[in-house]
Amino acid sequence: MVKYELQKLFSRPLGKGAMAALAAVLLVTTFFACGVRWTDQAGQNHTGPAAARQLRQQQKAWAGVLDETMLRRAIQANWDVSHSADAQSQDITRQNMAYHQSQAFGAIRDLLNQAYSSDFQSYDYYTADTVTPDQAPDFYTNRLKLLQQWMGEEETTFTPAEEAYLTEQYQAAETPFLVDYVTGWQQFYDYSPTVIMLSALIASFLVAGIFAQESQWKADAIFFSTRHGRGKGTAAKVKAGVLLLTGLYWVPFLVFAGLTLGLLGTDGAGCPVQVIAWKSFYNITVGQGALLIALGGYLGTLVLGLLTMWMSAKTGSAMASAVLPFAIIFVPALLLRNTSALLSDILGLLPDKLLQLNRDFTYFDLYQLGDTVTGAVPLLFALYLLLTVLLIPLLYRTYRRRQLK
Repeated sequence: MVKYELQKLFSRPLGKGAMAALAAVLLVTTFFACGVRWTDQAGQNHTGPAAARQLRQQQKAWAGVLDETMLRRAIQANWDVSHSADAQSQDITRQNMAYHQSQAFGAIRDLLNQAYSSDFQSYDYYTADTVTPDQAPDFYTNRLKLLQQWMGEEETTFTPAEEAYLTEQYQAAETPFLVDYVTGWQQFYDYSPTVIMLSALIASFLVAGIFAQESQWKADAIFFSTRHGRGKGTAAKVKAGVLLLTGLYWVPFLVFAGLTLGLLGTDGAGCPVQVIAWKSFYNITVGQGALLIALGGYLGTLVLGLLTMWMSAKTGSAMASAVLPFAIIFVPALLLRNTSALLSDILGLLPDKLLQLNRDFTYFDLYQLGDTVTGAVPLLFALYLLLTVLLIPLLYRTYRRRQLK
């Protein structure tokens, strides 16, 4: 019966069109994710997996523990390049030749821009060019110093408990950081939300018809009058929906992740997530962050799909149900511009956040209960794991008890 329910969905023109759209999106997103740029010694730019391999080979010379010795070496190297004749030239090719040298320690240079920024919220690409080796000891202390200065500004609204929590999280970060070539993971972080969100939307669109088809075909009376219509038939629909959501999430996601990381490299998985998201207060590694992105995307897809199926079972309308996941994902983005603190906290826990967890690593979404403070990420997993467990039996009971009109 599960196989039959799936066949009904994929045999329709809309089902085939949705699969074609998903394949096209996957192909395009992977193409852009693998479009890494590398500049050669002659100042010529190259893109693609071959360029990524050249970049990896060049940046491996700067892989290791980012202690004071390496910081001094990187700052001096950057100073030499930024003040060279090629870098100061008005000729673009000569500037690119200078960039070829600096891209070897490009990841460290980006961290310098942020560690020695004028304030916590600012970023200037040329900040690193003003830093001298004697300032190397301030690298890690500046990260906490800039945070505390920002929290002390009038426009910030952190409670004393939240300020203490952020300070503790920053102090708990293991230093010195491990740095490596992390371009593969950087591209994965940047582009995986596109695959996740579109997979979730297409999967939810397809499952919207599972519980509405009989109603649309005026065959629901026949379905419910059969021996197993309200029992095994309903259970088969629930199983088919969960199976479809699982397959349409993991297959595209694993194809994207496999191609992107396979072509660009998986080096740097053990580096702290701060080498990609400098301000993050989550003390996890890059690899652990990628795993959370994958699991969060799946949990978010399940929640959106199950909510869509419940709406379909409740209303008998596939069209109305298909609109629900789009509303959940896109409406919060429209409301974020002018919101109260309470509404902002609510929006920060909507299921769309699970689909773009890479952003939550950099956002300061905090929740306080009494003296206990936590970030949004663990709350999102706890909240929606519970909701998923509750939605499956609710969905079964809702459709089984549906009254015919």
